[in-house]
Amino acid sequence: MLNLNSRTLRLSLRVLLLLLGSYIQPVFGITNLMPEDDSSQIIRSEYLVDLSGKASVDDIRKPSNEDQWQAIREDTPNFGYQKSPYWYRFEIKNASQNHKEQIIEISYPLLDYVDFYQLSEGELVQAIHIGDRKPYSERIIDHPNLLLPVSIAAGETHQIFMRVITNGAHQVPLSISDATSLFIRLGKEDALHATYYGVVSVIIFFNLMIFIALREKQYLYYALAALSYMLFFAVMKAKLFPHFFSNTPAVHHALILILIPLSLLLSTLFVREFLRPEQYSKTLKLMVNSIIVVCLMCLLGTLVLDAQTSIKLSVICAGPISFTLFIIGPTLGFMGNRMAWIYTLAWSTLMSGATITALSKQGLIASSFFTEYGMQLGSAMELFILNAALASRFYQEHRQRIAAQESSLSEQIERRQAEQKLLTKSLLDPTTLLPNRSCFEEQANMEIKARGYKRLAICVIQILRYPEISRTLGHQNTDLMQVDVGQKLNAFMESLPGIVKIKGPTEEAFVCSLEPGTFVMLVEADDAERQAEEVNETLRKMKAPIEFKEMRLELRPAIGVAVYPEHGRNTEKLLRHAQLAAESSEAFERHLSYYRPEYDQYNERRLMMVSELKEAIHDDHLALYFQPKYSLNENQVVGIEALVRWNHKRYGLIRPDEFIEIAEKTGIIKTLTRWVVSRALRVQNQLKEKGHDLNISINLSALNLRENDLIDFLRSQIEEHDSDPTRVFLELTETSMMENPLDAIEVLKQLRELGLQIAIDDFGAGYSSLAYLKVLPATEIKIDKSLISGVCGNEGSDLIAEATISMCHKLNYSVVAEGVENEETLEHLRKLGCDKIQGYLLTPPLPFEKVLAWLDRFESDQRNVS
Repeated sequence: MLNLNSRTLRLSLRVLLLLLGSYIQPVFGITNLMPEDDSSQIIRSEYLVDLSGKASVDDIRKPSNEDQWQAIREDTPNFGYQKSPYWYRFEIKNASQNHKEQIIEISYPLLDYVDFYQLSEGELVQAIHIGDRKPYSERIIDHPNLLLPVSIAAGETHQIFMRVITNGAHQVPLSISDATSLFIRLGKEDALHATYYGVVSVIIFFNLMIFIALREKQYLYYALAALSYMLFFAVMKAKLFPHFFSNTPAVHHALILILIPLSLLLSTLFVREFLRPEQYSKTLKLMVNSIIVVCLMCLLGTLVLDAQTSIKLSVICAGPISFTLFIIGPTLGFMGNRMAWIYTLAWSTLMSGATITALSKQGLIASSFFTEYGMQLGSAMELFILNAALASRFYQEHRQRIAAQESSLSEQIERRQAEQKLLTKSLLDPTTLLPNRSCFEEQANMEIKARGYKRLAICVIQILRYPEISRTLGHQNTDLMQVDVGQKLNAFMESLPGIVKIKGPTEEAFVCSLEPGTFVMLVEADDAERQAEEVNETLRKMKAPIEFKEMRLELRPAIGVAVYPEHGRNTEKLLRHAQLAAESSEAFERHLSYYRPEYDQYNERRLMMVSELKEAIHDDHLALYFQPKYSLNENQVVGIEALVRWNHKRYGLIRPDEFIEIAEKTGIIKTLTRWVVSRALRVQNQLKEKGHDLNISINLSALNLRENDLIDFLRSQIEEHDSDPTRVFLELTETSMMENPLDAIEVLKQLRELGLQIAIDDFGAGYSSLAYLKVLPATEIKIDKSLISGVCGNEGSDLIAEATISMCHKLNYSVVAEGVENEETLEHLRKLGCDKIQGYLLTPPLPFEKVLAWLDRFESDQRNVS
């Protein structure tokens, strides 16, 4: 009985001690055995949420917290995004007979802080503090994953407590294995990751090269998007942490925040360039642009929001954005964009992987191989499909470029052929098919440069009867005649000494065609001059009539010659001088003429004078000179003639006939005449104020008579200067009036109706018809000095002058003799009944101040004589 009671008592005491011990040490509900072989074993555990965030391992071990521990039934603890610290506990038992050292692996490396406590019978064996936010150098085992070594003696059981806190997804995949098998497995995983990174790198490099070659942004965006995927997965697996950010974990953490919105942004930019939704729908364009704005806002959020909020925002936006980008594919596919279907297939693989990963990170689905690697698998498939699509597009575009280049090359060949034809046409005369002016000038310039100072002659052959033949035969026959003449001249000139061949676009020729009826050739002047007899023989052949359509045509060729360097130093000038020589009277009479300067009425000075004459009129740089008219009947000066003069700053005093001819041929005569009329009427008033009430004579050109507003202008000037029109004489040469006598007479009648006086200048110098003289509404006839100069010594001249004066008086004209230079002539004219004289006997033409002084002096002398 005693023994029984003793045994019962001892049993009771043991039970009591066990019951009391339960309040001192926690009772672990989950014990994990160390693996006996080289396999990896998942660790089962319990968790407790530290809402205070301040509990230590000793606080967690208190028996009062026992009812808060909860078992984890999934293989991997996954609680999504949580701010509070989580505590995990489990036991590890070494059931073998040997001491074992193994490694606990947390295969999710993005946990911010992990505090690991290993206890044996309540005593702390080791404490390890690692995590993504701590320097990499503090890790016991060098690996991106969180590896925790444990050492347990045979038969012992150790208790493990872990505190985990992170701003990212709270996943704690725990497993235990021996070091050898662990690193073999991790090595295989690293090889798979390396393969992925290698493939993606090749894709990135390939597309960057295409971008550099083509400068198309879609390849750049695709390469950058692929790079962002690769960096994202590298950061997710902490592959960059040991190498680049080992001492800057904050930067590594920031990359995680940035890469999610950045990947979405680059993917969207690629979609915009690859699918070009703006070509199909404004709504789709707006959607894509809106996604870009959202991605930019998420990127901005990484700078202003806390880490957990920022990553939540990015993950939350990733789903709708990915879905929207997915929907755009089939939408554009149905609108006719073929590439959109390939894009849809590619994007669906990425979206599937991203969706699985996002749901896993949110803790909505259990972690597994597919949740762990889903995004990598999806991105790899997407990159392969899209790269194939881009390669296909590149191939198609390459073929299109080749086709376009072939088409362009074909067009260039055709254009070059057309240009060659145009060039040939531009260098050939279309009628004679001989080299034309452009071809000749080019060749002549080359010959001049090549031969230095060796004399070369440009010979222009002008068919003088060409206009007559053309009017007689008609254009078609004249063209045929030109062809015949060109061929004959080319044949004749082949034997001409010193002849220079001209290389035409099709064949060489000795003669080129300048214009209808005009040909040109290039000759070495010294050779031709040394063999003058042969040259003359060739010219005789050329002058002979030709047979054309049973007709014998005399061409009358005239040759003008200009020699380099005497007559010019470039082809343009030599050619012009040769043409002037061909048009000279000498060429007309002798068929051959060398250039002389007097042939050139259209020299550089003349061209320059055209513009400078306008400036001289505008700037009032011309001057009026005046020559008195003396009345033989009244023995006094009765008028003055206004004569325009131009004292040029370079050329000095220019002859009036020179610049007046220029004015008439260039249309400046109207402005010039009006300048003279205005100044002359002003001078007439000034002389009147000085006591000289004289008539004023003003020269008009025949061209002035054709001006519609001439009458109105003269009327306005008479009124403006308050002039007496009967004291104003307008002088016109008989030759100019006879160009169109009927029209001239009509205008002169209107001038007489204004009261103006009309004088016929240079009478007797032209070939006017006397029939018109009786009907001209003139009041004065001025006999040309060519008739006056010989009245005293030449009986014929005297008779003509007497007859002219008599005839004019009978027609009621007052007669003025021009060019009177001596007293003898004056007295003889007085006997013949001449009314007035002008000439150097009185005075040469004088400017205003000098003519005023002359008038004062002349009248004073007249008074003294009387």
